[in-house]
Amino acid sequence: MNLARGAARGVAWNFATVLAERSFGFLILGLLLRVIPASVVGLIAIASAISDLARVVANSGAGEQVQASPGDRSVEAGAFWSQFLASLAFMAGLDAVAPLIAGLYHQPELAVVLRIMGLNVVMTCFLLVPSARLTSQFRFRALGLMSLGSTVVGGMVALPFAYAGHGVEAMMYQRMAGVGFYAIGASIAARWVPARPPAFAVLRESFRFSLPLMEAAFVDYISVTGYVMLVGLRMPVAALGEFRIAQRLSEVLQEVAFMPARKVFMPVFVAVRHDKDRRFETTKQMLDVLSMAIFFVSAVSGAVARPLVLLMFGHKWQAAVPVFAIITLMAPATALYSVINPLLTAAGRTRLVSIYAWANVVTIAAAAWFAAPYGLIVLAWALAGRGITAVILFILALRQGLERPAGPILRLLVLPLAGLLAARLAAYMVLGAWPGLALVPQLLVGVAVAAAAFAAVVLTLAPRRIAAMLARLHQALLGRKAA
Repeated sequence: MNLARGAARGVAWNFATVLAERSFGFLILGLLLRVIPASVVGLIAIASAISDLARVVANSGAGEQVQASPGDRSVEAGAFWSQFLASLAFMAGLDAVAPLIAGLYHQPELAVVLRIMGLNVVMTCFLLVPSARLTSQFRFRALGLMSLGSTVVGGMVALPFAYAGHGVEAMMYQRMAGVGFYAIGASIAARWVPARPPAFAVLRESFRFSLPLMEAAFVDYISVTGYVMLVGLRMPVAALGEFRIAQRLSEVLQEVAFMPARKVFMPVFVAVRHDKDRRFETTKQMLDVLSMAIFFVSAVSGAVARPLVLLMFGHKWQAAVPVFAIITLMAPATALYSVINPLLTAAGRTRLVSIYAWANVVTIAAAAWFAAPYGLIVLAWALAGRGITAVILFILALRQGLERPAGPILRLLVLPLAGLLAARLAAYMVLGAWPGLALVPQLLVGVAVAAAAFAAVVLTLAPRRIAAMLARLHQALLGRKAA
């Protein structure tokens, strides 16, 4: 199987399984939020942000090492044991500082929650190497099924606790059950068991590879999700819960549009890292397709923010509607930044990954810190505005990763951006002229109008580009040219 076909089929399988997983996850989340108050959601948002930060940082680098050296068992052993030791240290540190963090947020229950969720830090170690091994082999069907299974298992564990009145326990155990299932399933699929601890020199080399990526993971997590820790210090916990629901809904929709492709970025960039021309063309073609997808999803979902949020979670989450509609405008930054990390990592320029990650997170943290006291709407606009200005930063990163001007890549985003603006404006005008429409018809009409407006713009302005894009996808997926 050639690279294009392997990548395209990987994306297709990823999309199918992510769509199924997120659909089921939405169903579970909707059921949970109908019985769990915003204050509990805010509490879990703080605990999740802190424990996930420890988990992401402690376990970053292992998967990248395995993918960068596929089939090397010595690298696998070093990757696992270095991250396992780091995870134990992070879990112990989280356990020690839990009471201090609980006092900082004035939430006594937070200490117990943090200590329990700290177990996820170590549990995650056992899925990193098998997942990376499967990714290197382009076995995305197995990975997708494991991910779907973890969502189903976690949801089935959470629901009985939630409807029995144990909302905090429900959301904690949901995550732990999902991680445990994924780790076991991925290990079986990859036929992986932890190797013996390697020599100290191997561990040292693994840490040397991982440290820049751990640093980058720290700041990346803050920029995507972890800044809710800052928001929680600047607004009431119930308001934080409302913000987190809007933020999480936006994240999930972006995952559906973009995560299936993100999983293939690293092995694809590794395959073309020694050929500058091929690397540039590969990046251009992938971003061409993927920017269309993420801008389309952002356009449509933002246009129907009100019926989407209220139908899923109920009218008590009305405050999350405008927040969600605004933060979907961060699509340009999301599309670009998702390419930068694997592009630079595959080229061995992990120090640049860290530098750009820090620049990204500092601007997001500043926007969140200074805007949060003024309310949810101001916070959402500050974050969306920051995302637009950050595109300049990402242009520089792309230029260094591709070793040539990034202008042709950036120009690809103009067309889907025009489609997004047209879609949002058309849906706003139509739904505004029909104020008495019930939620379900409002959702259907909004989706139809926004989708039609987006399609009309891109097909009118660039029909040949869209035709060529579809032909490339057809050929990659089916192994032959389109008729």
